[in-house]
Amino acid sequence: MTTAAVPPAGPAATGPHADRSRPRPLRRLVRSELRRILSPAPVRWALYALPLLVGAFALAGYLGHDTDMATAWREAEAAYRQYTAEAARRPGTGGPLSAQYFFDDPRYQLTKASFVDLRTVLSGVAVAALAFGLVSGGTDWSSRVILNLVAAEPRRARLFTTRGVLVAAVAGATALATSAVLVPLLLVTAHLRGTTADADAHFWTALVVIMLRGAAFVALVALLGYCLAMLTRSLTVAFGIALAYLVLAERLVRDYVSSLTEFHFSGITFAVLNERLLMLSDKTECVGEIACAAMREGTPATHAFLALGLYLLPVAAAALWRFTRTDIG
Repeated sequence: MTTAAVPPAGPAATGPHADRSRPRPLRRLVRSELRRILSPAPVRWALYALPLLVGAFALAGYLGHDTDMATAWREAEAAYRQYTAEAARRPGTGGPLSAQYFFDDPRYQLTKASFVDLRTVLSGVAVAALAFGLVSGGTDWSSRVILNLVAAEPRRARLFTTRGVLVAAVAGATALATSAVLVPLLLVTAHLRGTTADADAHFWTALVVIMLRGAAFVALVALLGYCLAMLTRSLTVAFGIALAYLVLAERLVRDYVSSLTEFHFSGITFAVLNERLLMLSDKTECVGEIACAAMREGTPATHAFLALGLYLLPVAAAALWRFTRTDIG
């Protein structure tokens, strides 16, 4: 006599339908989505190339400076003599200058140049983070993989939030690691081909603050790119919008609404990474229209982050609403 096997019922029941309707554990979701956002070849190659680019940037700074003060003073004095000779031939064209005016210190001055170099590198990382966010949010739509992701994770809001947090975390950690690699290289350059004068506790505190600001800024920019791609559901469209904003909007704002120049992406970047308000430097010393606009107004980092939030929050809210409330197909 044989007894027919009865399939288990209740919570112990397993099957494709039960598994499909049950959301994945958060830890498993985080692991799978982290692998997914790091899997595109451009992202991997960019991460591999980043240390080499930082090293090349630091090497260029090292080779571009030296400690030959005597030669620099000779060049300054020669330029001053040429200036005075020209002024003698044209009375009234020269002012009361000295050789000091023509002197260009060839040394790498850590307390000044390091902030400029850090700002330059983190600005480039921010642009790369925007592209990273766009790729992370738009690739799965063009490949239709998003249909499988939604089927595997029925809680769309949790999927959207998890991916967004991971994109921001990866970008922010990358920016912080980049700063942590760059600063010691700049310190070596200052020791070998420059000076560390005035590098006191206040300087190092300001430098750390700029590094942390940069990491937070890069994370938010990556999140903005991710939300924009999720909103448009097209990597091409999202890239087109971002490119038009970065290239065309800046020109239009500068030409027609110059008072808002500092709230464009370039102005926000400068304000976030601006050390002069921390170092109490002269605000009149600036180069470039965007930099000077931010300097004249003394735009604090808090206002810059609020301006970035005005970009991010509407896009994120619209992207979340469309992802959770509209059909995917």
